[in-house]
Amino acid sequence: MNKLSLRNYRTFDISVFTVLLVVFEVLAVRAVGWFKEIYSVSLFLSLSLLVMMRWGAWSAVPIVFGAFAYCWAVGAAWENYVVYGVGNLFLLGNLLWFLRGKELVRKGPFLILFVLSGYLFTELGRSLVSLFFGGKFFSALIGFLGTDLLNALLALLVLGIAKRQKGLFEDQISYLRSLRQEEKKRDADEV
Repeated sequence: MNKLSLRNYRTFDISVFTVLLVVFEVLAVRAVGWFKEIYSVSLFLSLSLLVMMRWGAWSAVPIVFGAFAYCWAVGAAWENYVVYGVGNLFLLGNLLWFLRGKELVRKGPFLILFVLSGYLFTELGRSLVSLFFGGKFFSALIGFLGTDLLNALLALLVLGIAKRQKGLFEDQISYLRSLRQEEKKRDADEV
């Protein structure tokens, strides 16, 4: 059986999460109209942080596609594509957590701070970018914080569950190495 290269595995993995994020963003926006609700429930933060844990800076791919999917679904003006596309990339500030290792976030009680900082980075980014289009920073920030608070709480729940699943909320290179070591050990034990 041919083994999948790391590059192909990463491409496939990120593509799957990106497609999921795009579909969920479009469905979340459409559901507001279907159910006559005021707020939409988005998995943007959950899935973006999940991919960030798995692949680091490669999470920029679903972050941008998720932003564009949301803007497309709401019929946003081109300025909103910029506000969300660039503003959401501030979420990459969460990569700073990994300077001390991903295990700190994955195994420790720091998951709450990881999600909270991701939520704040995203809202600050959107608010800062909106300044270039004449927005008022504090009113934009309060608006973004208010509309996404439920999604931040959802991200805590989703990532709390994901970190209990082996291999899901883990650095994939480390995870694949541990699988390879287990396989070698099992092969050695069979001999």
